[in-house]
Amino acid sequence: MDVLKYLEERARMVEREIDRLVPRGLEPEILAKATRHLLEAGGKRLRPCLALTACEAVGGRAEDALETATALELLHNFTLIHDDIMDRDEFRRNVKTVHMLWGEPIAIIAGDALFAKVFEAAAANAKRLGLDGAHAVELFDTLSKASFEICQGQALDMLFEERADVSEIEYMRMVSGKTGALLEASAKVGALSGKGKPEQVRALAEYGRLIGMAFQMQDDVLGVASAQEKFGKPIGSDVREGKRTLMVVRALATAPPDDKDTLLRALGKRDASEAELKAAIDVLKRAGAIDYVAERARGLVTQAKLKLKALPESKAKEVLLELADFTIKREF
Repeated sequence: MDVLKYLEERARMVEREIDRLVPRGLEPEILAKATRHLLEAGGKRLRPCLALTACEAVGGRAEDALETATALELLHNFTLIHDDIMDRDEFRRNVKTVHMLWGEPIAIIAGDALFAKVFEAAAANAKRLGLDGAHAVELFDTLSKASFEICQGQALDMLFEERADVSEIEYMRMVSGKTGALLEASAKVGALSGKGKPEQVRALAEYGRLIGMAFQMQDDVLGVASAQEKFGKPIGSDVREGKRTLMVVRALATAPPDDKDTLLRALGKRDASEAELKAAIDVLKRAGAIDYVAERARGLVTQAKLKLKALPESKAKEVLLELADFTIKREF
């Protein structure tokens, strides 16, 4: 099965719903442009596609989860806009970031507008499906808790930049919130919309968090080992920002003193030269940190796939199995 083709088909459903929820004619015009900027720049639509597939995997139709699936994409883009402001990133998806084009105040408002639309979309979905009170409450509870956990993960990520002694356990807790929480929510709301059994909803939620963590680890690896035109932002930007990725945590714990010093000199240095970045990345390679992270991500994917034993055999289940592998095999 071609997972990318499948994602593209589901993504087209989401694109149409995005246009309905966040129309180009939204007023004022600057708000329409700012809110739609990253949405129009592309993206894999992984989170909404996961929700639609999870819905099918428990016996529902993809359409049953459409509004809430789209809400997850809006929530994701809200976090990206605000993350770019905090990290002072200039590019995302190979286009200028929202705050670079319209300034930080408009970017903040654009992110907030997308966040508001999240709950409008979820409410519309619950109403259309006629969800009973318990299901509707769980749907909103899932979105709300995921939103808060993302904030916790982002706060930890920023706090870690000031420390040289971050542990692997701390990193895993951070990435579980920053990235794992939203993919858990994606799979869970899909299963809820499809009216899955409690054990299926739980299994899909656990699957989502695990592949979310693996996805972030792969993202970290691509941030030092991919081509910039594929990755969509400058290679080595995590090093310049001082991010304590698992690769950095591992290298600082295992590399010899001279290599640690080389890495620490580049970490958080916004004006680091290309030579300094290359030297820092070479340290990560010599320490075996890149291979180590790749192996940890593969382990998470293996755990995630085992969770799917709770689901009946179906095309949607096959997609979920392949999607788990896709998170760590992708090159962009």
